[in-house]
Amino acid sequence: MHKIILVRHGEAAKSATDADPGLTERGQLQAQQLAANLDKHFPEGQGVRLVSSPKTRAIQTALPIAARWKQEIEEEPRVIEIPSPQGMPLAQRGHWIKTLLNDGWDSLTPAQVQWRNTVKDYLLGLGEQRGNTGNAHTTLVFCHFMVINSVIADIRNDLKVAQFHPDYTSRTELSLADGTLKVIELGDERDIDNLVQ
Repeated sequence: MHKIILVRHGEAAKSATDADPGLTERGQLQAQQLAANLDKHFPEGQGVRLVSSPKTRAIQTALPIAARWKQEIEEEPRVIEIPSPQGMPLAQRGHWIKTLLNDGWDSLTPAQVQWRNTVKDYLLGLGEQRGNTGNAHTTLVFCHFMVINSVIADIRNDLKVAQFHPDYTSRTELSLADGTLKVIELGDERDIDNLVQ
């Protein structure tokens, strides 16, 4: 069995003009606290692989534990946040996401369906990549709200977009065995205001 832990990034600076905001001061503190907690569960990072969305907020969340364990972070575009509808201005993305949370996964555009399938295929492939990553038994994937909800909905075979509301730096644990993903434990939830970024 391979364990996959989907880690939501820390609090990011909200912006209607910056498509790739970094962490706030609070988000940086959350990332430091996460690193200390992870080190207790996985001393010195033995058997753990670090993967991150290429978005700044995800990478900055992964940096403290990577520094502590002296490990590289593998940037993986297949776990990036859901793409906006084509032609949508950045300033409208927040409203669109909030609307999508009350919708179904069957309302996605073809590009968004492809994104969702790509996320799932990547995670399913992690069990086959062990030879390339030494003897890793766990992969930490630093990613985003919609990535996590997409995966959980797929495992549950549920069309509801918002399966739960993962808090900043929450950890959702999955198992991967015999080509099947299962939920071990959902991450901590947060209040439903300012959920996505």
